[in-house]
Amino acid sequence: MKELSQIVTGKRGEWMAFNKKGSLEISIQAIVIVVLAMTLLGLGLGFVRGMFKNIGGLTEQVTEDVRQKIGRQLIEGDEKIAFPRSQIEIKRGEAVVLDIGIRNKGNLDMSYKMIITKLDGPTTTADPVGWFQYDKDERTLGTAEFDVRQMRLDIPSDSSAVQGSYYFTFEVTVGSETYATKDFFVVVRG
Repeated sequence: MKELSQIVTGKRGEWMAFNKKGSLEISIQAIVIVVLAMTLLGLGLGFVRGMFKNIGGLTEQVTEDVRQKIGRQLIEGDEKIAFPRSQIEIKRGEAVVLDIGIRNKGNLDMSYKMIITKLDGPTTTADPVGWFQYDKDERTLGTAEFDVRQMRLDIPSDSSAVQGSYYFTFEVTVGSETYATKDFFVVVRG
């Protein structure tokens, strides 16, 4: 009987020693894997951050390109205002930013304001003019200068934005007089 208990203890002791050696190998492998994973994660995050920096630069370039295009349109077309589209189709709950150009064709500095007015469209519980977000303060343009302004059209997702075609006018006023106007449609889809 002693021999059997020694064999079991001996085997058990050997098995325990083998298990300790195996755990050490697994621990080292786990540490190496964690170090490699952290290195790859750091490289991946650096790559993604670099991509977003590039996108930011592209956005600035596109904004400057749009500004130049609107400026050319105002000067070459001999226009007072440049409005991007005559019809804007948009779904409820969505928003779009519009770039609008205004040019001073006079010989003096010009102080102006922008005004949006609803002319026609479905009856709603809320005023659709409130969908437009823009600077309503008076701005000044020097002689023969132009300015590119941004306006955000944000259609609510609730039932206050009734589907249909809304007819608006965009007006630039100098004092109490109208300097220029542009009519446009906003078509709201479900």
